[in-house]
Amino acid sequence: MVKISKKDAIKVLCIIYLLCDGSTWCHVPLEAIESKVPRHDRGKIKKIIRKLIAKGLIYEKPHGKGRKSFGLTREGVELALTYCVEE
Repeated sequence: MVKISKKDAIKVLCIIYLLCDGSTWCHVPLEAIESKVPRHDRGKIKKIIRKLIAKGLIYEKPHGKGRKSFGLTREGVELALTYCVEE
């Protein structure tokens, strides 16, 4: 069983934030998120995304048969700003 740390969840949230450029309208596919993570950590991504959706930090947009993309909610943007962006 794969354990998910807070650090990993914040890392995925920051990846989505950077790919969407901080927009709540933008959404990116799972493949784009996985491409920014090292190969040995890609197995955790789906579980982390499910956890972030449950917390209300990101949303899921279906694109037909088994295809989904993910974007940030307002709460997700605020949290990403506190952790990801250096001033």
